[in-house]
Amino acid sequence: MAKRSLFSRSFRWLAAAAGAGLATASPVAAQTIAPSAAPVEWVRYAEGAMAAVTRLLEADNETALRFRTYLHQTRPAEDEPTPPLELKIWVGESGVVSRMEFTPFAHPEPGADLRSLVVGQRLPGEPPPDMLLPIRIAVQLDPLPAEVAPATAGSSDPI
Repeated sequence: MAKRSLFSRSFRWLAAAAGAGLATASPVAAQTIAPSAAPVEWVRYAEGAMAAVTRLLEADNETALRFRTYLHQTRPAEDEPTPPLELKIWVGESGVVSRMEFTPFAHPEPGADLRSLVVGQRLPGEPPPDMLLPIRIAVQLDPLPAEVAPATAGSSDPI
């Protein structure tokens, strides 16, 4: 059976965000740039960063599985994707994620899992030297395929 991507719609461009809509790390002088105005190098780097973060969240390990399970529990209905998870990612000169911000979860564990999956990881390549940070992206999980969707509470097999 081919592995289905849990993140086939994982990263979506946010208005004036994602690879091109970037803001500076300075809280005083935050700037945004329209995606159409961003340099091609920034867009390419952001696309690579999105793909790398997707792979980290799709990893076949306990932390990634626990995080995906939590996100799936936030879906409004079993046949709908999860609400978008907006991430701000700071990447150092060497391509290592040095910091990440997101809206806190209702419980501390998913936030800790997300940080442990992404912060400290090296993304492919080095960001362009003049690239504004953070990179803003959104993660959204597709609905679980029917064959792996959790059983609904109260259901029972017929005898």
